[in-house]
Amino acid sequence: MKKYPLLLLLIVSGVLLTGFGFLNRNGRYREYEQARADRPVLSVVFTGAADGVYPWSSPEEEAAPVMARPAETVPEKDEEAGTDERQDGADGLQAALEEPNRPVPAPGKEPSRPRPQPAEEETEEETEQEEETEYAFSTVEESYFDDALFIGDSRTQGMLEYGKLPQGATFYCKTSLTVFDLFKHPKAFIREGEEKKTLEEALKEHQFGKIYLMLGINELGTGTPDYFYEEYASVVQKLRELEPDAILFVQGIMHVGSQKNETDPVFNNTRIEQRNEKIRTLEDKKNIFYLDVNEVLCDENGNLFDGWTFDQVHLKAKYYQLWKEYLLQHGILKEDKAAPEKKGAAFL
Repeated sequence: MKKYPLLLLLIVSGVLLTGFGFLNRNGRYREYEQARADRPVLSVVFTGAADGVYPWSSPEEEAAPVMARPAETVPEKDEEAGTDERQDGADGLQAALEEPNRPVPAPGKEPSRPRPQPAEEETEEETEQEEETEYAFSTVEESYFDDALFIGDSRTQGMLEYGKLPQGATFYCKTSLTVFDLFKHPKAFIREGEEKKTLEEALKEHQFGKIYLMLGINELGTGTPDYFYEEYASVVQKLRELEPDAILFVQGIMHVGSQKNETDPVFNNTRIEQRNEKIRTLEDKKNIFYLDVNEVLCDENGNLFDGWTFDQVHLKAKYYQLWKEYLLQHGILKEDKAAPEKKGAAFL
């Protein structure tokens, strides 16, 4: 071995890194772990290193956010290629869309409203009337998104880059983000100026009229549907506490393409729908509304149209417009009270 000291060093380093990755598979490498036996532990460590998560990183460094910028500054890319050759979410671990989230406030514009001073309390009668009112979906203009917040993973990152939403819309998104990263194990993934903030810290300083939540694809390899639902429901409850005046849209997890659905034991549409059925139960048609964009993005078998996805998980650039149009057709205007005979019809 004296003749090959470099080889010995590589072997020892590999063993040490593998052991470190195994011991921390439920810690700093939790979001990189899969419920599959064909993923070497060492590759998880290297994947984390590519995202800036090193064995010697402190917890604060692991939670470092990406810089933010407005959607208008994103350079044009080949629509058919989607995001070039970058891969992500197919296994919930690789970064497909590494561009950062939009800042709050955006340069030269304040997309969210500062929290106002407490107003006079509503009368008990007005509060009860509001709680009893159910609302129907309405078609809205793009200005509807001016006070909207989008929270999500790389798929929401794609909406930021290619959805062409108004500058007023705000995005708190990050590749591989999960429901566990929001409040249970909060990550400071939001950068405002030179400061890094957790979701709770940011929401305590900004007020939004609508919040769109799209998470779940990266969590398919973690726990059961009930375990996922428990944390997802607690996130919704916390969002309601922090943003009591916001309309909350919980979006069903977007499906995957047919090839992945048929071959992947973890990331398939059966497992996605098990979780979507749980998410749907959170809707009350008063303050929380369930949206399922799969209605317009999937074929008759419930798979993402093969020609619309470049990696079986993410949409090609131009098809984010379909997601956006779906949201525009499913706005909530508080003055539009649902007709009794139409309650729930939008979800048939």
